[in-house]
Amino acid sequence: MSQAKAIALLQQKGGSGKTTTSVNLAGGLRELGYTVVIADMDKDKPDAWSWTIKSDTMKDMAQQIDEKQAREQLATLKSQYDFVIIDTPPNFQTAALKAALLADLVIIPAAPSGMDLSGLMEAKDLALTAGRPYKLLANRVSKNTTMSRSLMTVLEEDGKAFEAAIPQSVKFVEAEAAGLYIGEYAPESDAHIQVRRFAKEVVAYFNGEVK
Repeated sequence: MSQAKAIALLQQKGGSGKTTTSVNLAGGLRELGYTVVIADMDKDKPDAWSWTIKSDTMKDMAQQIDEKQAREQLATLKSQYDFVIIDTPPNFQTAALKAALLADLVIIPAAPSGMDLSGLMEAKDLALTAGRPYKLLANRVSKNTTMSRSLMTVLEEDGKAFEAAIPQSVKFVEAEAAGLYIGEYAPESDAHIQVRRFAKEVVAYFNGEVK
C-alpha cells in the first residue's frame, strides 16, 4: 500500500453502528501493524472521540474535524497515518457528503432492519453520486434470524459486500463503556475475530487483492 487511505463510514440511519465500526476497524488495522486515526466529523455528537478518550490505549486515536476545514485537516492526517477512518453524522448532513468526496473508499454498515436496508440504498446512492467506490458491511448480525438472512441476501446480490459479518454482541457495548477496542476488551471472541477479518479485507482491498 503506497499511500495513506481515507475511509468514510456512511449510513443515513442513526444507531446503525457507524461509530462502533469506525472505532473497531481502527483498532483492527492498528492490530495488523498500521498507523490509524479516526476523524470524527459529527460535531453535534462526536461519539468516536468520546469513546476513545476514556482509555489510555485509545485516547489519542480520534480527532474532531471541522467540516469547513475537512479537506485541509484530512490531508494533514493522511500525511501522518496509513489510514484515516472518517466517522460521519447521520441524516446525510453536509459533513457526510464531504466525507464521501474526500474518501478513497466508502463503507456502509447495515444491520438487519428495514430502516437500515433503506439507509443502505441511500448511502450507496451518495457514494455513487460522489463518484467513490463503496463496500457494504453486515453489522449486528444474529445467527438464524429472518432479518439477518434477508440482510445477507441483499448484500450477496449487491456483490460488493465484505465477507466478514460483525455479530450482534453485548461485548461491543461493554468495550465502548471501557473506551477499548474489541480486541483489547474481548480478545479472540467471535466479535474480535470478525472485526480482525474485516480489517484484513480492508487492507486486501487497497492492496488490489479484492475488487
